[in-house]
Amino acid sequence: MRPAIRLGAVLLLASLAVAAAWGAERDKFSLAVLRRDGVMIPFASFDGRAWSLQWPASDVSVPLPISRGDIPKKWWGPQGPDVPWTARLAGGETRPLVLGQPVHAKVFCSGHPAIATDYRGATIDPRDPTVPKDGLAVAGGVAIQDIINVSTRAPEATRVVDLITDEFNKQEALAVDHFTNWRHPFPAGDRADYPIELEAFYRTIDTTSKATWKTIYVEAVRRFPIRAGDSGCGLITFVRGWITEREGKEPVINIGARVTYCDREDVSFMLPFGRVVLDNEVYWIYQISSWRNEFYSVARVRPEEVRPVVAVAGGECPKDAIR
Repeated sequence: MRPAIRLGAVLLLASLAVAAAWGAERDKFSLAVLRRDGVMIPFASFDGRAWSLQWPASDVSVPLPISRGDIPKKWWGPQGPDVPWTARLAGGETRPLVLGQPVHAKVFCSGHPAIATDYRGATIDPRDPTVPKDGLAVAGGVAIQDIINVSTRAPEATRVVDLITDEFNKQEALAVDHFTNWRHPFPAGDRADYPIELEAFYRTIDTTSKATWKTIYVEAVRRFPIRAGDSGCGLITFVRGWITEREGKEPVINIGARVTYCDREDVSFMLPFGRVVLDNEVYWIYQISSWRNEFYSVARVRPEEVRPVVAVAGGECPKDAIR
């Protein structure tokens, strides 16, 4: 009874040429996820006007260069191969990066062309299917700003739960109706008696010449009692998504639900890296990952909507693969 996740192509670009704003060009830069083992995987570039991907998205179709000097110039992005790279770690700490040689980075059952660096984080377990990310690697003149990780015990968290409750129940009902040969053992009226718990709460407040608004990303869960036949792992409803709030306007709530078991095999989680403000546009940079895949993304956030502009698949395993 576990809902399937349909994965897209290896490379997903919601827009290969989304202009940041009209007017003069801004600094050119590229972004890479920085893994705990020091390997960086470039995934997005900005040429002063538009976002794109210059680094290859797959280690299957493109031969790995033998040395750093063999990397094609266009792979480096609009800032070019000679611009130094900087690590931007969780909490805002920065440090220069010394780049090494090209490597194949194993990510779940597939992988990615990548570059070794002199960064080393905490110890990793080589048996894990992917490597944790410690932050971003950045080439070029762009300031990465924080995305605030708000405590799920904060008073504002209670307000956010109240704010999303009606939409949570609506999305839960839609997820239940998605099944054709299965009926939820807890009727809708009974489901509403179980509390909604926030598990992740990220927030920014941004001001441009157009507006001031708050952007929130949440992950929330409703747990149901374990029943006979659940093998010790009961049903949950998992919800994740965006809220944007602007004074004097109704909040825009865009969340989706998945009904699954407590092992969360079919759900994805966000890891925020930071945000950039380019003229009058704000972009969040983050990873979305599950137990068997991960994506590196940039999304444009506005008071009325959040829209991905870059989403690159890092790697995945088939649904029936053993963890």
